[in-house]
Amino acid sequence: MKLKTNAKAGGIKQNHNQATAYGLKVKSCVKPGDWPVTINHNQTERRHLYNLALALVLISTLLAGAASAQPYQIVHSETAAVTNNLTRMVSTVQDGGNPLNRFFMHRVTKNVPEHAFRGAILLLPPLGSGFQNYEVSEDNNYDNSFVGFFANRGFDVWGYSQRVQGIVAGSCESGGIDCSPMADWGLQTIVNDVAFIRQQIGLTHPGQKPVVGGLSLGSIASVAVINAAPDDYAGALLIEGTLFDTDTQVRAINQNFCSQFDALLAQGVYYDGQQLPAFKLVAQLATVAPNAPSPLPGFPPGFTNHQAFVAFLSASNISPITPRPNYFLAAGDAQQDRLFFVNDALIRANIAQFVDYVAVRTIRDVNCGLAGDRTFTNNLQNFKGAVYVVAGGHGFGTGMLDTAALMTSASKTINFVEAFGHVDAYFEGSHRQNLDQPILAWLERVVSHP
Repeated sequence: MKLKTNAKAGGIKQNHNQATAYGLKVKSCVKPGDWPVTINHNQTERRHLYNLALALVLISTLLAGAASAQPYQIVHSETAAVTNNLTRMVSTVQDGGNPLNRFFMHRVTKNVPEHAFRGAILLLPPLGSGFQNYEVSEDNNYDNSFVGFFANRGFDVWGYSQRVQGIVAGSCESGGIDCSPMADWGLQTIVNDVAFIRQQIGLTHPGQKPVVGGLSLGSIASVAVINAAPDDYAGALLIEGTLFDTDTQVRAINQNFCSQFDALLAQGVYYDGQQLPAFKLVAQLATVAPNAPSPLPGFPPGFTNHQAFVAFLSASNISPITPRPNYFLAAGDAQQDRLFFVNDALIRANIAQFVDYVAVRTIRDVNCGLAGDRTFTNNLQNFKGAVYVVAGGHGFGTGMLDTAALMTSASKTINFVEAFGHVDAYFEGSHRQNLDQPILAWLERVVSHP
C-alpha cells in the first residue's frame, strides 16, 4: 500500500482564550478605605448598571463558548423518497469547529406510523465505503438492496458514513484542503460518532435497543461499539470483520503492521489516498471494457480487464487489510475468468461507490487489535445481547470464532463457510436466501421492543 502525507502541518489548535474564560478566577482589587465615606447615589446607580451589563456580556460570552464547544451538532438534513414506500434522511453531523470533522447519519424508513416499526438496525460501513455499501443492488432497484430488504419489512434502518466520506481524491495531496484532522481518526472516533447516532435512535424509539452491525470494518467497529456500551444494544450483526485473533501467526503478522503504522503516524503520515482509487479503477475497467487487454502492470500478456479484476479479488496476499494467511476477498480463478460465489455485477456496482481515502489510524487500530491489543475488546464479556456471526474460512476465519468466544454472556449464532473469502457471503448470488433471510429470522427473535 502506497501511503502519502499531507504537505500541510498542524491540526486543531487549542482555543486558549476559551480555556482561560472557563478557568477565570475573579478577585476583588478593592481594599478597605478605597471608597469615600460620602456616597454619590447617581454614581452608585450608574456603577450598578455598568456591572450588570458587564455580567450579562460575560454570561452571553460563556454561553456562546459552551454552545460552540458542544461535540456534536446536526448542521444539515435532507429527506427524499427512494422508492414508493421508503424515505431516506441524510444528516450532516459536525464535531467541533473544523469543517473536516463531520460525518453522515442516515435513516431509511417505510412510510408507516412510528408504532408500526418492528425495531431499529444501525449499520456501520466497510473500510472502503459508506452507508451506500448497503444501498447498492445488482439491478439498481433500491428495494432489492440490503437496506431496502429490511426497511420494507418494517425495520427502522439507521446508518453511519465515516468522516472520509465525500473527500475527493487528490484533495489532501494537492493541499486543496487541510487533511490534518485525519491524524486522529481511529476506531475511537468511530465509536464516539456512533454513540451520537445511538442517542438519536433512543430519542426516536424510547425504551428500545437497536441492533448494530456491518460488513468488514462495519463488523469490526460494531465489536468496538458493544465493547464500549454493552448495555445499549439488543444484538450485534458481525459479517466478516474482527480485531481479535488467538492465532500466534496472525498476531505476529499484525504486530509488524501495527509497528509500521505507529512509525508512519509519528512521521505525520495519516492517510492513504492511493489504494481505494486504484481498486475503483480495476473494477471500472472490468465494467466498461471487460474483454480488452488490461493496461495494468503485473499481469501476463493478453490478460483482460475482467481477468485482472478477478485476480485482484481472488489473490491471496498478506497486507494490512488482508491480515491473515490464506485470506482473499472473493473466491475465483483468473484463468477461468470467473468468481465462484459472488454476484459479479453487484460487487462491481458496490466498488464503484467506494470512498477515496482511508485514515491510517483506523487501519492501525485494527492491526494492533489483531496483534493482541485489547483496547476495543476488553469488555465483551459484559455484552448480554444476541450475536449473529458470518465468517468465511478465507476471510477473518477462526478469528471470528475467537471473538465470539469472548462474549461469554451473549447468545450466539454462527454462520461459517470454509470455502468463502472475505466478502463472498455478502455478495453471493444467493445472498437473499443464504444471508438476508436468516438475518431477518434472527432479528425477529432478538429485536428490542419497548
